[in-house]
Amino acid sequence: MLRMFAAAALASLGLVAAPALANPQLASIPGARANMEVLETRQIQSDEFEYAHAVSIALPASYQVQPDRTYPVMWVLDDPLMFRTAVATVDLLVSGNMMPEIIVIGVGSPAEEGLAGVGKRIMEFSPPGEGFAAPGLNKEAVRSVAPFPPYPHRADELLSFLGGKLRTDLSAEFRFADDHILHGHSLGGLFAGYALFARPDLFDRMILGSPAIANVDDAVFKLESEFAENNSELPVDLFVGAGGEEGNEWFLNAGGILTGAARFIETMNLRNYEGLTIKSRFYDGEDHYTVVPRIMSDALRHFYRDEAANLSSTWPQKP
Repeated sequence: MLRMFAAAALASLGLVAAPALANPQLASIPGARANMEVLETRQIQSDEFEYAHAVSIALPASYQVQPDRTYPVMWVLDDPLMFRTAVATVDLLVSGNMMPEIIVIGVGSPAEEGLAGVGKRIMEFSPPGEGFAAPGLNKEAVRSVAPFPPYPHRADELLSFLGGKLRTDLSAEFRFADDHILHGHSLGGLFAGYALFARPDLFDRMILGSPAIANVDDAVFKLESEFAENNSELPVDLFVGAGGEEGNEWFLNAGGILTGAARFIETMNLRNYEGLTIKSRFYDGEDHYTVVPRIMSDALRHFYRDEAANLSSTWPQKP
């Protein structure tokens, strides 16, 4: 990064062309911004919900000066919690030539609603099924501290919103490439797992971070079993990660985070779906929160490793 800034400074003085000293991909695009352009968050009312969702959009740094270019799209659940981390991660990786530019779209509750609004994710991320918790001892543990009354499970409605009018309208306004990533963390990972089998056509790649994948009485595992009876193909690139320290937190044990993630990884590998690739990683020393940027960064680098290999280093090479 030091070389990149030095190159820009020398170029501004007319002493040397920036790409000659350092070669971040943005340096070779005249008029490109230094970072992504974050638009004002919108509130969008859908047909599926009686309340509006916040939709935040960040456009690539080169978007305005490359009108004929299309870009992959990363859809980030839990907009008020995860969107800014996603934008910062993409900015740094693009600057380091570790991935191509992409559009980032966050979807969730309006930030002004506070954590009460974020709490609606429990309904929106829950697939059809019974209850909230994972089965067996996990269910008993959750019930002992947080007994959930019956509540609507609205994952189908959220999936319809994401894959229906929202995507149609935004793709008409912005230049989407045919390359869509879904990022979901915790209960968002549960939703992503459900989407993988309920609508396998919607996303090309998925990031499941510390997924509560066994919640709702193993609903995702049950759906996967049904899916496997009639399908041998699943052309999706998956990245699944969790923090090693999550095993030291009682409630995360009750949620089955580590065991559920491990069982999901094993199931996907052993099922051997045609076209499916899966990369997993457990991060020593990271908890449910600190692991988020590491999973996001590693997943994007994994997904776009071939594209990154075709980008030159940002650093001058040894003479």
